[in-house]
Amino acid sequence: MAACRNIAEQRLAPATRQRGVGLLVILIIAGVLGVVFVTTVIGGAPSDAQRDNATQVALARAKEALISYAVTYMNDHPDDVPGYLPCPDLGTPSSVREGAAAGTCGAAYTGPALGDNSMGRLPWYTLGIEPLRDGYGECLWYAVSSTYKNSPEPAILNWDSIGRFRIMGGPNGTTVLVGATTADLVVAVIVAPGPAFGSQVRAIDATDAPSCGGNYTASNYLDTGPGSVNNAAPAASGQADFIQGARTNTFNDRLVYITVQDIWNAVVRRTDLQTQFQTMTQQVAFCIARYSSIGAFNYRSLPWAVSQPQAGYTLATNYDDTDNTRFGRAPYDVDRSNNVSGFANDTLLASTAAGGRCATWSAREDKWWKHWKDHFFYGLSSRFEVVDAPPQSCGASCLRVNSSGQYAGVVLFAGRANAGQNRITDAQKGDPANYLEGGNADGDSNYFSTGGSTFNDVVYCINPSSSPSPPVPGAVPTTTPPPSPKFWVHQC
Repeated sequence: MAACRNIAEQRLAPATRQRGVGLLVILIIAGVLGVVFVTTVIGGAPSDAQRDNATQVALARAKEALISYAVTYMNDHPDDVPGYLPCPDLGTPSSVREGAAAGTCGAAYTGPALGDNSMGRLPWYTLGIEPLRDGYGECLWYAVSSTYKNSPEPAILNWDSIGRFRIMGGPNGTTVLVGATTADLVVAVIVAPGPAFGSQVRAIDATDAPSCGGNYTASNYLDTGPGSVNNAAPAASGQADFIQGARTNTFNDRLVYITVQDIWNAVVRRTDLQTQFQTMTQQVAFCIARYSSIGAFNYRSLPWAVSQPQAGYTLATNYDDTDNTRFGRAPYDVDRSNNVSGFANDTLLASTAAGGRCATWSAREDKWWKHWKDHFFYGLSSRFEVVDAPPQSCGASCLRVNSSGQYAGVVLFAGRANAGQNRITDAQKGDPANYLEGGNADGDSNYFSTGGSTFNDVVYCINPSSSPSPPVPGAVPTTTPPPSPKFWVHQC
């Protein structure tokens, strides 16, 4: 995967085309900014206000370009998800051109391991823009959280993923300006270095930057502010602090930051995003519905769900089915159910190429499930549990949706968190009410596919009809061609 990213990121024209008009506008404005700056210098020394204005424009354009990269990431990487930010330009190896994002930047975030945040120069070439300069002609610096960098990618990335950076300020550098809570930590920071101070040396060295000039030693550009907060050396792992303060004779950094909301408020404007969530929910339901079709026995049974709460929600190994559990997360592995049914191959929700047992599951589904797995819930009727002789028909105890129908199971995708829903800690993630709306969080026999103005759950039904005709328009049979499917899957 990393090799594919490196190739894609070193080809400016395709990346620029795919990011479209938005980045073209950024490029034009950045070019105008450079002309204005040069003209101002030739015409006379620019004022502090003019320099500050040029700096703010450059920072704003860098922020736009990074958000655009996150929004369009799935365009450039068709099997991947949106939301990623690039690694910084680290200046190594020398074979990689200036302005290109590093192919990899530190250890990965796995959940148990926090991974490495990364600091370097803004990767303007990868972003498809020219070098952006502050009001003093210096190119910008950039730091990205371990939870959002694209290489090595985190174990999970979705709209609930937190950032790692806190913005400090105040006369003593102890006032938290942004990031007072874990949910408010920012995803990335862009810094304009301003002119050199004291012992800062910005001469070209072995890792030179011919377009931007200077070198890749952060301490030669970024300053230590009040409270000894050093913008050149943020913590490599976990939470890291940056300082935003007034200009002094020892501090002149200017910065902007990117929040979780900045990324995802832009991503959710994609018209294809909701369609992708519906497709994924259908695929999860279809693979669960095909559980009994793959085994050695010819009866209709469905696997157990994953119990709540769990020890964690980041790794695939956290999503093993649990004995006698009829409501919880959708199961990645079904070893407990297999112990009863005698079916082989414990891995259910993965492509056959990845060792899974669902033939309709592709590399794209592998990646989307990896990053959104905590959003999929599954309810199972007691009539279709994994037992020696499950019934061939439904009954009064089967599941209903909107108080009607008879279903063997339902699969739900939880939308973006509404007010009062918190999904940061494992304890919060273990409460379905922080994901699902209304009665869907109860795990009883009646689910809902509609609700009030804030309702955003996607619900798919596993219908035990064995008729060769679809029970509802758009239903998908678990056997193709159907003559007698065990289940149909359709949106409720």
